[in-house]
Amino acid sequence: MRVVFFSYGTRGDAQPQVALAAGLRERGFEACVAAPENLRSFVERSGVAYAPLHGNSQAILESPEGQRWLRSGNVREFTNSVARISRELDPHVFASGLDAARGADLIVGGTLIEELSVTLAEHLRVPFAFAHTIPMEPTGAFPCPMVTTANLPFAFLNRATWGVFRRLVFPLHRDAINAFRRQLGLPLQVATVVGGARELGVPALQLWSRHLVPHAADADARAVTTGSIRLPAAVRARLGEAVPPPDLLAWLAEGPPPVYVGFGSMPMPTLESFGRDVLSLAEELDLRFLVCGGWNDTDAVRQLAGPRLHIVRSVDHGWIFPRCAVVVHHGGAGTTFAAAEAGVPSVVCSFFADQPFWGSRIAALGAGAHVPFTRLTRGTLRTALQRASSEETRHRAAALGQALRAEDGNARALDALERIARRGAA
Repeated sequence: MRVVFFSYGTRGDAQPQVALAAGLRERGFEACVAAPENLRSFVERSGVAYAPLHGNSQAILESPEGQRWLRSGNVREFTNSVARISRELDPHVFASGLDAARGADLIVGGTLIEELSVTLAEHLRVPFAFAHTIPMEPTGAFPCPMVTTANLPFAFLNRATWGVFRRLVFPLHRDAINAFRRQLGLPLQVATVVGGARELGVPALQLWSRHLVPHAADADARAVTTGSIRLPAAVRARLGEAVPPPDLLAWLAEGPPPVYVGFGSMPMPTLESFGRDVLSLAEELDLRFLVCGGWNDTDAVRQLAGPRLHIVRSVDHGWIFPRCAVVVHHGGAGTTFAAAEAGVPSVVCSFFADQPFWGSRIAALGAGAHVPFTRLTRGTLRTALQRASSEETRHRAAALGQALRAEDGNARALDALERIARRGAA
């Protein structure tokens, strides 16, 4: 049986799908991850079959327009930018998606690619499941994370925010998806499928821990909150991330656990000035900092490296986070899960999309602090680090980590996918 996962974003969006594809292969399935071209190397080095989707998500984020809405943190700016980009990309992405889906017995759609994934499953007449790393299904328990992170006083107000988001999302792809559906001989869509698992009668796999976001009491019976998804050790070994670099090992041995700082795929045009602020905080607060450049060019800050500051391009979060005192990050779902599972306090410096939601969840759980990147200064980072380093925060973060480590999200998600696939084949 062939399962095709669809992802369109950064590595953080694709990584859970790669982990599940690898797990399905161990269970005797054929599994493939369809993702943009800039993720080809990651998927293929993981040992998972790759299918190309047109476009380059990294280039989009690094473009002047992408930089502008990343820094703004504004939902309307984000949706307007996505609409402009989608008008150009969608027809090519949809055509490549049709090629990727051929022969599928089950299609699994992730964030940003839901409309195409559902259309392909309908066209091929195969089962479909959503797989999200952020709440996408309407509930009265909390508002839509893409609209607000504020706690609203009534369930009906929370539910209303999901309707607002769905009305914002549908115009982004409406014309292109309906042109594609017309080409396939399918009826036109009149509303977005995002947040529509209950209406479509399909399962929604919620790839996070109930200890981070409790399973909503009004969730659809088909929704499964799996627990966080981990990359299997064998996959990490194939990626070359299982063994840390010798210079990092030596630096870690020279002093107390450092503060990790890394913003993953979020481009930072001012990394050099940020590095100088970090170094001055290290001296003021008697701390050591490990800065992970991610997509950013670290050459400009390498001259700052020394006993209090070490620079790496990338490092395995599962290995490094338990060796840190605090983790400062952008609040991507995967990074948030990894830091929480390590039992280490987080300072979430959110940029956009789901990141403010995860920052607010970490702060609400008392396991760290949340500072939107637009408000990040030397002073706000200093205050957040002091809060995250308090005894109470360290205790709460350690308890959260213990609860997360007791879960096996991979097994629960794989069991659900196997049930869906075999039920569709029956």
